[in-house]
Amino acid sequence: MKKLTILLSAMKGLLPLTSISAHAAYGTPFEGWGFVQDDWQVVCDNTLTCRAAGYADESMFDTPASILLTVIPKKALPIAQIQFLSETSDKTYHSAELWLNGKNQGMLQPDADGSAYDLTAKQTQHFINHARQNTKIEIKAGGKNWSVSDKGMSAVLLKLDEVQGRVGTPIALVSKNHASKQIPKSAKAKPVIKKAYAYADNKQLDSSKWAYFQANINKWIDIDAKELIGSEDDMGDCELINPKTDAYQRMQEYGSDRLNWTFTPVDALHTLASHLCWQGAYNESSGYWLINHDKPSKPKLITTAGNDYSDGEIWATHKDRGVGDCWNHAIWVWNGQTFAKSEDSSSGMCRGFAGGAWDLPTYVSEVVKNDSKAQ
Repeated sequence: MKKLTILLSAMKGLLPLTSISAHAAYGTPFEGWGFVQDDWQVVCDNTLTCRAAGYADESMFDTPASILLTVIPKKALPIAQIQFLSETSDKTYHSAELWLNGKNQGMLQPDADGSAYDLTAKQTQHFINHARQNTKIEIKAGGKNWSVSDKGMSAVLLKLDEVQGRVGTPIALVSKNHASKQIPKSAKAKPVIKKAYAYADNKQLDSSKWAYFQANINKWIDIDAKELIGSEDDMGDCELINPKTDAYQRMQEYGSDRLNWTFTPVDALHTLASHLCWQGAYNESSGYWLINHDKPSKPKLITTAGNDYSDGEIWATHKDRGVGDCWNHAIWVWNGQTFAKSEDSSSGMCRGFAGGAWDLPTYVSEVVKNDSKAQ
């Protein structure tokens, strides 16, 4: 199971896609795919904004549809959007209606870029009013029907109520009459990251420094650490860092030059050391360690999930399924001392939308650029 988790996700906390029963709830709203039950999920970010998404039943693979509720702390009514795709095109229709339990709730309005539809406040309120009962959710357009499953909806919205402190309060989505009463939580401010000056991508490390780092890096980093190479039963986060592992030896048999360390200067005082960690059919990741030139023997691990470094940013982008219909990504930004995480998100459950249906962040920040050069 550990190996499957790593191959399918570079984001800590995202659970393996095939290890959980389709009817069991799992996950935490603040990691990966969030809290999932049946055809619904809720993902909350560090500001306490939560996004609940429901999808068509998996058997409806040729008519994917999804609804997204973006819920701001202490705001009574969510922002609601709908997406749906035709059988032969990835483009939505211009005219569409929302139906709940056989009743027409009116026309849906295309959003600014035409990729989804916005629900009015009245339509959203009707939708929330149906959330505690069995609900047939339909979108009708061009003489065709799309459905969003209600399985898991009430459980997911209850979890959202709990996270934002809405249970037993007038602004609860599904738990207004609950015996336990919470105090609604306030939104948290976005962390501010001051992006520091970093060398251009074509900057080369001094040859003597490169030779020094190359000769010592495997001593400075504990390449035998269980976290990196795992155990007999479990693969670690970076098994290709250690020549003793089976994966390393198999890759070496093919004469791969990707098992070498790479050293990239960040600024005059810091260098990034990177090494391929694991490789699968559709995904791979590298580890990134920050070397402080004043204390080179104590490199700091930034992530074992990276894919690329450029312009003072480390990126991690991974498919959650081989066909690539859903993704997750994270970014770490150079602030002059370390690489601070600035983004972490997924595109939601893999339910037929190329590239995923939505952007569901677990971590957001405000990045302020500083162009002044380091001394």
